[in-house]
Amino acid sequence: MYPAVSRPILATGLAGLGEVIQTDRDSGDFRCDLSDHRLVDKSLHRVRPDVVVHPAAWTAVDRAEDEPETAMRVNRDLPGWLAGWCREHDALLIHFSTDYVFSGPHDRPWREDDDPAPGNVYGRSKLESERLIQASGARAVVLRTAWLYSHFPGNFLSAILTRAERGHSLKVVSDQIGSPTWAGHLAEACCRVIVEQQRLPALYNLFHVAGRGQLSWYEFARMAVERAVEFGVLDQPVQVEPIESAHWPQKARRPVWSVLDCERFEALFDTRLPSVEQGLVECLEKWKNALC
Repeated sequence: MYPAVSRPILATGLAGLGEVIQTDRDSGDFRCDLSDHRLVDKSLHRVRPDVVVHPAAWTAVDRAEDEPETAMRVNRDLPGWLAGWCREHDALLIHFSTDYVFSGPHDRPWREDDDPAPGNVYGRSKLESERLIQASGARAVVLRTAWLYSHFPGNFLSAILTRAERGHSLKVVSDQIGSPTWAGHLAEACCRVIVEQQRLPALYNLFHVAGRGQLSWYEFARMAVERAVEFGVLDQPVQVEPIESAHWPQKARRPVWSVLDCERFEALFDTRLPSVEQGLVECLEKWKNALC
């Protein structure tokens, strides 16, 4: 399962840096089953990239509880294969990870050096990918992000606004707190790493990149509906009601605190990441333009 949440946006940003060759199981410049080590290796030898950007993942969090072997193969093994190839050919690997490597409450945003403790199969698979990459000896950057969304289908924002567009009210979890991240800003961070890779202090580098600020899913949904009406993405608002996680049962346990501290990335690259609200506004501008 390879999400389209960020890939088109990422590809557009990367195109400004050089030749971009995309591969996927069903599309791209050529097809490749990313769960097949032999085909992945064959594709890399065919292209011989200087930089491998890896946004693919098994993101069906609840299904991962029932299909852990598949989730591990895509989320853990595939990054390990890529890291091995990059080490052998001195290529830079950029890999995306997740707030799901954490699970418990905290009294401050999570830092890169905090001890991870994933609470589900998906989180464990992503944490193990980080560790495989670190152990590989490859030049690599892992970007942990949280609550990723875009104007493309297949994410929280598109789901709630599609429902709201049909006039349905929304019930949204209010006791999970995080840092919603627009895919466009994550793509910009990725491109900055490539352009300024001489700043990287080590072979393996781990950074948090997320929207600046913190709010619940419920608060984000309310903000999204309000702004969508302002931008003309929605004709009229709908009711948004808060509910507790216990009243929205899911097979996989979700993190209760997904706020990420991004100061390491900001300090190294001398930047300030955009706020959650700024990300939402920019995303809705893209959404409105797509409707025109």
